[in-house]
Amino acid sequence: MSTSIPHQLTVKAWPPADLYPPPPRSDRIVNLGLVGLGILSISFFSAVTIISALDPSYFTRPLLDQMITGSTDKPGDLVEGAIPVPKLVRAVALTPQDFQIVMVFGSEAHLASPGELWRVRVGSLVPGLGEILAIEPGENGGTVRAQNATLTGVRN
Repeated sequence: MSTSIPHQLTVKAWPPADLYPPPPRSDRIVNLGLVGLGILSISFFSAVTIISALDPSYFTRPLLDQMITGSTDKPGDLVEGAIPVPKLVRAVALTPQDFQIVMVFGSEAHLASPGELWRVRVGSLVPGLGEILAIEPGENGGTVRAQNATLTGVRN
């Protein structure tokens, strides 16, 4: 006696379609952004490598004027001295008669000379007056004693 067992095999796809829903649209956008970022990164580093191979000094060469940007070289053998600055040249040397007290406040004073305003303290060196010895506030606008003259304020 022979018995036959019907063989009906069915193959189902694994995992079932309802087990994992399709990815949301935002995941596709994020993946696209990541792929784009990767391509841009590879392009950038490739360009830098090619430029460095063609011109090794390209990235060490200053492209902007260092005086404009405020950056300077490190001190060393290249530095010879201070940066040159314009020198103020007056038509006539200043004398004590050229100065006038503008104001005295505390231990400082403002003095006016033709075309200039000076902020001085005790110990300052002023052309025409010499070293400032004392600054004294007063009712008349104050007094500034210097090596070559004494200036006194006049109130009207």
